[in-house]
Amino acid sequence: MKYDDASWPTPNDECRLRRGHPVQAHPSGFFLAWAAFQGLLSRDFEADYDAEIEALAERLLTPGAFLRYCCDGQLVDEDFNARGNAFVANYLNGDNSAFLADVEAVLASPFAVLDNWDNFDRLKPLLDQRFAQWLAPR
Repeated sequence: MKYDDASWPTPNDECRLRRGHPVQAHPSGFFLAWAAFQGLLSRDFEADYDAEIEALAERLLTPGAFLRYCCDGQLVDEDFNARGNAFVANYLNGDNSAFLADVEAVLASPFAVLDNWDNFDRLKPLLDQRFAQWLAPR
């Protein structure tokens, strides 16, 4: 199952392209990097991209580059373990994605953000909070 794809059109694509601005980071890159640090990726993914995960941890690879290189810009269920898939289905998946609303609240736009560690660091505490809330017994 495909959860997200950086090639899917976003509301700002046409406007950015008309002005000659490059397409910025896709928010799924921030989510994938965060998921890697939380141990939510599948064993196969971790085995296939061990060096890239290490480069990500050392901040030699940006979250967006990690998404593009390891996943061709797509988040699919095979990338995540069972816990990761359950959280993705709850938080990121769907037309009313709480994740995109959180990205917009923290970074002002879910689609026109720079692919850098400063933006990841701004978003990470909220991702941690959402995950903790999801894990908490209901």
